[in-house]
Order: sequence, then C-alpha cells, then structure tokens
Amino acid sequence: MQPSDLEEVLRISEECFNSDAWSRQAFEKEFNLDYSYRFVLEEDGEVIGYAVVWQIYDEATIMSIAIKKDRWGKGYGKRLMKFLIEYFKGKVSRFVLDVRRSNIRAIRLYQSIGFKIISERRGYYSDGEDAFQMTLELEENGGDKGKAFEAVNTGG
Repeated sequence: MQPSDLEEVLRISEECFNSDAWSRQAFEKEFNLDYSYRFVLEEDGEVIGYAVVWQIYDEATIMSIAIKKDRWGKGYGKRLMKFLIEYFKGKVSRFVLDVRRSNIRAIRLYQSIGFKIISERRGYYSDGEDAFQMTLELEENGGDKGKAFEAVNTGG
C-alpha cells in the first residue's frame, strides 16, 4: 500500500465496515509505524482489497482487512490471507485477528485457512457487538528456527 492507494482503500473500508471504518488519519498513521505492514490486492490496476498487519515480535496481528463487496465470494479474501501467511512465514509464529461475531462469511473464511476461535471480546465494536478473537498457530517446519513454517490446527 502506498499513499496514492488511500482513496480506494478508504472507499473499501467504508463500504465494508460502516461505523468501524478506519479514517484517513488512521491509515496515514500506519505509514509511520515500523511494525505496520500495509498491502493492497489489485486486479487490472484497480485496488480491490487491502490488509494492515502489525508484526510485534513473533506475532502478526491483522488490524484491518477487506475486499470490495462486489468481489466477495470469488476467492480474493482467501488469496489475500494466503499471501499474508506466506509473506510472514519465518518471521512470526502465529497470526491473530478480531472479527465481528455476526460476520459468518469472514469467520468461515478464516476457519477454512486454519484459524481457530480462542476467545470472545464482549462489546468490542463501537456499536456494542462482540468480537471473536481468532488465531492461526504456525509450526516450525525443519530444523532451523525461523526458516520455514506451515499452518497447523491446534484443536478447539
């Protein structure tokens, strides 16, 4: 994600998150954070999705992720999630995210990749809706720590 992508990213955020959409200022702040990684998903030069991920030590927290509504159900969300997992392989041991309890589409997507619900956050969103905290544990694959990881189910 570059500053020039912000108009399209803001439109996607507002379309997908309504009351909890990030402001321009929130996105702009991310460009000044050393631990913030920003990505866009493009198709034919058009931004159709984005993700903001914070890497703190060996944990990647997906702070915001969205796909344009007219592209839902076409595999773009899964493609972006798989890209993030590949990008952070060898850098983190797990991913964490929060998702609205009512967002069944996203929950199913995350579960299809291997994420598990680990807790519930009561009244997490500005409208009072609860969130599920989900995590994907990555397992070391091979001998040297940090070289290669793969997603594993940790029960639950």
